[in-house]
Amino acid sequence: MTEPAGGRAGMHFQALSFGDVDGRVWGGALDAGGPAFAFGDRETTTSGAGSEAVRWTADGRGWRLTGEDFDLHMEPGGEELPEPPDPDPGMTVSGMEELCRVQGTLTVAGAEHAVDCVGTRWMLDGVDVSALHSLRAVSGWFASDQALAVLSLRSRRSSGHESDLIAATLFDPDGWVPVKDPRLSTTYAQDGAPARVNLELWVGDEEEEYPRRAAGEAAGGAVSVSSGDFALRVAPMRCHSRGQAGAGVYVLATFA
Repeated sequence: MTEPAGGRAGMHFQALSFGDVDGRVWGGALDAGGPAFAFGDRETTTSGAGSEAVRWTADGRGWRLTGEDFDLHMEPGGEELPEPPDPDPGMTVSGMEELCRVQGTLTVAGAEHAVDCVGTRWMLDGVDVSALHSLRAVSGWFASDQALAVLSLRSRRSSGHESDLIAATLFDPDGWVPVKDPRLSTTYAQDGAPARVNLELWVGDEEEEYPRRAAGEAAGGAVSVSSGDFALRVAPMRCHSRGQAGAGVYVLATFA
């Protein structure tokens, strides 16, 4: 993104989503100049923000998130994301996303949960927060080796989703599948939280292009938390694709 006078270009973003396929536990985290983390189980949700509440550190190639109610370790197992299209001349970012394994413990409303589940992580470089309106990171899991991940950035100058910078990857048992033309449509509740999502993910070559479709609906209330220049909403999802049912997480960040 092009930096206006007084802005902050070149920031490094990182995000993580994870959850059991059956929706027993889930979580979503974002670090964009300050960390924020929201998580829950089937009944209750909680969150934390700021470097005192959420300690997000590198652990070899993995990450570790620690705080009063959580201690999680993430080991990656994916591949680098191809450079996404650049529909908005003011948006020039690079990044990657990976399928990963998240292990550790979460405590929700006094109940400790052992975590050993699938997750996705994103890393972005070159992002100018002052030019960014919102970030959407949608994940869905149908098995330990079958998932989807979609990331969408919207600049302040954008008038709608047509100009969003969007990239997606399908993770299949035989390997990862790059998505040539990802399309994301979100329906929001009255309070602005994600309620439903529809995905149309076009894969294949020009002669044999076809869409992989998926949908999801909120499986509980979204958790809201603020950190630094952004407000974060994380919602657990029930996901559906090609006759399969799974779980997922919708991470929505809006920037001041």
